[in-house]
Amino acid sequence: MIEQNYFLTNTILMIIGTVCIRGSFIAFASRLKITPLTRELFTFIPAAILPAIFIPATFFHQGQLEMLAGKERFVVLLLCLGATYFVRNTLFCVGLGLSLLYALHALAS
Repeated sequence: MIEQNYFLTNTILMIIGTVCIRGSFIAFASRLKITPLTRELFTFIPAAILPAIFIPATFFHQGQLEMLAGKERFVVLLLCLGATYFVRNTLFCVGLGLSLLYALHALAS
């Protein structure tokens, strides 16, 4: 199991590095010539960064529910991803995730 301090330190460093890289393109945008294809590719970067932050944070969390091996947050994340595909409503999926997580914690108590 990964230590929490090690995990949080690495996560924060990855976030800082990502912000610095993205910020450098914004800061030097007037001096850079970026093709339309490259500009379109940069629009997908945040979509790739968010799963890299959220999936480890939910998977490495040690929960309390033994029947899910302590991975209730990861199970809720997967269920919400499935719901997002069909419903396409952010508020509904956030509410679903919070409700499922609350129900699982109540089940564990």
